[in-house]
Amino acid sequence: MSSQYALFLTLTALAVVLGIAATQVVARLGGGPRNVLAHVFPVLTGFATMGALGHALGAHFGPTVPLYGFEISLPWDMAIGFGGGLVGAAIQVAVVRALRRRSPSA
Repeated sequence: MSSQYALFLTLTALAVVLGIAATQVVARLGGGPRNVLAHVFPVLTGFATMGALGHALGAHFGPTVPLYGFEISLPWDMAIGFGGGLVGAAIQVAVVRALRRRSPSA
């Protein structure tokens, strides 16, 4: 296994873990869903945020490492991914709350 592939897997695993953590934090504070499917949207928004801010715009803070033609700053990318996950989880909680208010209670 090449070192670039190992770094990519590490980055992916950390992004998934931070997306799950963001979902749990927002769900506990906001009363949102905590099941397995509730983690999909925040993890995807975390990845999208890392891609948009960290790679497309080239915003980096701290030391960088080349990975598949991109400059990766692991602490910065993880912070961006966690922030994106928090935003995605907050949007998800707002949508779930709005849908709960619209549905008739039994």
